[in-house]
Amino acid sequence: MTTKHGLVALVGALLITGCAGSPRKTLLERTGSLVVYDLPAQQVMAAAEAELDARGYALLPSTDPLFLHTPWKVSGNFDVWSAWSRRYVEGHKLPDGRFVVRAYEMAANTPARTQLLPVMAASTPGTPDEQPNTSPTVLIAADPVLGRSARPAIRRDLAFEWAIMERLNPEFAGRVKEQVDVYLAQNTPQHTR
Repeated sequence: MTTKHGLVALVGALLITGCAGSPRKTLLERTGSLVVYDLPAQQVMAAAEAELDARGYALLPSTDPLFLHTPWKVSGNFDVWSAWSRRYVEGHKLPDGRFVVRAYEMAANTPARTQLLPVMAASTPGTPDEQPNTSPTVLIAADPVLGRSARPAIRRDLAFEWAIMERLNPEFAGRVKEQVDVYLAQNTPQHTR
């Protein structure tokens, strides 16, 4: 994918842009986001599909072989708090024949389900089926019913792009990790007691 000089230049360019959070994680993820593959598109998309499967996501049907998307995956307890997420992975062929992949995560959190409050007798619905709390309701729908403050947010998932690259070329990923570790060891201030 790159030569030793290119790898050093890539790490250097990433460091100029700054780091937030864990410097090592940030550097690795940004590197994964800049990868351009000289591999067949089907091979890269198969690696993305395998990574989705490893993370417990199912695939929805797609007419585009360069687009993967999943249904909502729910984790947590519906009585307390639940986290909903779905993934999108899209591939793009470049004019020179190379290939890039972009991954996105849509996520939302929903608070606990609550019982309906009792209503005044004058406003009580007319039939027993219309009365609140008289029958169980469906807990999981195709999409979450989100409150006003819990709208889904979509973000580019650089960690997922790194995982795809690491799956496709573990040797290159290992070299990048070594270069990042060397850089961080040389440029991280040492705290003395």
